[in-house]
Amino acid sequence: MLSSELEALVGQLTEMARPVVSWLVPGLDPGQVEALMGQLPPGEVLTWFGWCNGVALQQGQVQDDINVIPGYAPLSLKEAVESKETYGGDPVLGENWIPVLAGAGGDIYAAVWQPGQPARVAGVLVGESTEIQFASLGQMVKVFNECYRRDAFYVDSQRHLAMDPGLYDEVYAEMIR
Repeated sequence: MLSSELEALVGQLTEMARPVVSWLVPGLDPGQVEALMGQLPPGEVLTWFGWCNGVALQQGQVQDDINVIPGYAPLSLKEAVESKETYGGDPVLGENWIPVLAGAGGDIYAAVWQPGQPARVAGVLVGESTEIQFASLGQMVKVFNECYRRDAFYVDSQRHLAMDPGLYDEVYAEMIR
């Protein structure tokens, strides 16, 4: 499910002519992921970093140019591993987790798992309590795709990715139940 949802997400971004599409760095193979993380993570985490290893930086880029959803861009595995120190000690994140999307202000979405279990997704908002928001990375991307389909995520008049918070909450509530 995750692979097809990621393909659909790139399709949505392509249709909207978002610059990030051409800057997505090709993904890593499972051996590279294991080497950088020091462990072999759950399959969905391998799929995520096999899809994309961050965004190539370009002269003149702004945060909105690299976002795949409003406010968030994919991290490279190296960036993700390095950023873990910033969030250490969070009891929801625990020992086994890796950020997958990050915002400029330090907010992240992170894959979180117990050994031998599939990954769930935690939302970490600076200054707020960390919460598990999605049962899987696949569910997260499926919700994001539905947000694009229903215009909860859209391009505003200034060509920036924007969000209708009420419509996002409606889509989220319908799809997470």
